[in-house]
Amino acid sequence: MEANILSPFIGSGMVIQRDMAFPIYSSQKVSVTFLGKTYQSENINSKWLIKLDPAQAGGPYTLEISFDGQNTQFEDIYIGDVWLCSGQSNMELDMTRLKNDFSEEWTGNYPPIRQFKVPRQLDFSSPHDDINGDWHVPSDESLNWFSAVAWFFAKNLYKKYGIPIGLVNSTWGGTPVEAWMSEQALCDYPEKIAQGKQFIDPSKEDEMKKKLGDSFFIERQPTGTFNAMLSPLLKYPFKGVIWYQGESNDPAPHCYEKLFKLMIQDWRKKNNSDLPFFFVQLPIWKEATDNDENAPWAILREAQMNTLSLPKTGMACALELGEWNELHPLNKKDIGYRLFLAADKVLNSVDNTSPGAVVREYKLENKEQKIYIYFNNCGNRITTIQPPSSLCASASLRDENLNIAYVSVVNNEGQFRLPAKIEGKDFISIDVSSVKNPKKVLYAFADNPKDRNLFNSEGLPVLPFRFEII
Repeated sequence: MEANILSPFIGSGMVIQRDMAFPIYSSQKVSVTFLGKTYQSENINSKWLIKLDPAQAGGPYTLEISFDGQNTQFEDIYIGDVWLCSGQSNMELDMTRLKNDFSEEWTGNYPPIRQFKVPRQLDFSSPHDDINGDWHVPSDESLNWFSAVAWFFAKNLYKKYGIPIGLVNSTWGGTPVEAWMSEQALCDYPEKIAQGKQFIDPSKEDEMKKKLGDSFFIERQPTGTFNAMLSPLLKYPFKGVIWYQGESNDPAPHCYEKLFKLMIQDWRKKNNSDLPFFFVQLPIWKEATDNDENAPWAILREAQMNTLSLPKTGMACALELGEWNELHPLNKKDIGYRLFLAADKVLNSVDNTSPGAVVREYKLENKEQKIYIYFNNCGNRITTIQPPSSLCASASLRDENLNIAYVSVVNNEGQFRLPAKIEGKDFISIDVSSVKNPKKVLYAFADNPKDRNLFNSEGLPVLPFRFEII
C-alpha cells in the first residue's frame, strides 16, 4: 500500500481511545476491518473518512486496511485511554536522563503503554492537516525516548485501572505558551499574531539570527508549534491532556493566566468541550529567597493555580520537587504521580487531597491581634515536615513536633517575616501585634521560597499563596 494513503497516526502498536468513535482519514477510498466489522470510507468535505465504532478497552488486536486490491495489517493495537502530552522541555525530557536514578524502570517486562512521538516542526502560515510521527512499544531500548513525566503518569493509571495507555508526545523545549496557541486563541493579541506571521518568510529567521545570534529561537514565536505539531492532533479523541510548561513565560508572567486559559479553551473548541486538562505547577528555581511579590515564577504559579477555575482541570503542585540550580529536575516520578492524583480526582471522583492544601478563608481577630488562615485538602492535618524523598516509595512524614512555619506580612512600612503556628488540623495563626495595619500575607511566594515547609498529611505541599487583608 502506498505510504501516504493513511496518516502516520495509524500504525502497528497504536492505542485507540476507548468508548469514543475513532476517525481514520485517508487520501483515497479504503475499507477497514476491525473487531469483526468492515467499514467503507466516505468522502466528507473532500476528505476520505471512516469512523470506527466506540469500543471497550482491550487488545491486542489487528486492524486491516484494503486499498486497490492490496491488504495491509497493523498489529498489536490496543483500545484504552489516549493522553495528549505537551509543553516544553520538562515534559519533553526523556527517560534516558533518569537511568541512574530510576534504573528499576528498565524491567524487560512492560505494561501496554505506548508513545507516539511528534517530531519537531514549525509552520507560521496555517495549521497542518496531518501529523508526522511514529508509535513506539516500550522495550529496554525504546523506553529511553519516552517522556519521563508521561511514563510515570501512565504507569500509575495502568497500575490502578489496568487500562492500556497511549501517550501522544508533542513537545518542544524552550517554547512559551503562545507557541502552542492558534490565531483564533490569540485574537486579543494581534501583535503576537503578527509576530508569528512575519516568519512565513524564511529569510526573516536568517535576519533575526544575524541580528540576535544565539539569543534568537524560532520555536518561541507564536502559533508555530500549534500549527505544525498540535492542530492536526485535535481531530482525534483523547482521554485528556497533561501539560508541563511555563518556564519560558517568565519574562512576562502577568500575561500568563489569560494566555493559558485561552489556550485550554481553544483546544477544547477544536477537540472536545469537555476535554480534561491537567498541568504541573512550576517547582522551585534559583537561590532561596524571602517572599517577593515580583518574583516571576511565583506569579506564574499563582496564574496556574487560578487556572483551576476552568472546569475539568487539575494541577500537580511540584514546588519542592525542583532543584534550585537545575531547570530540569530529575524527580519526574513524583510529578507523574501527582498528575495521576489530579486526574484520578477529577475523572474518577476519587477522594484525595490533590493538588495539596489550599487557603479556604482567613479571619483577622483585632482583639487578639492574630490572623487565622484555614485550609482545604488537609487530609488528617496540616504539618511541617522535611519534604519526603518520594511519595511513590512508601514516603513517611517526618513530624518532629515542629509546628511553626513562616509567612510574610506586609504593611505600608515594609515586609516582615513572622512565625505561623499550627493551631488545629486545618488552620494556622499569625501573631501580627508587631505589624501596624497589616495589608497582605504571603507564603512560599518566591522563585525559590526559603520558607515552604507546610504540608498536608498525604505529603502534598500547602500551595503558595498571597492575599490582601480587607
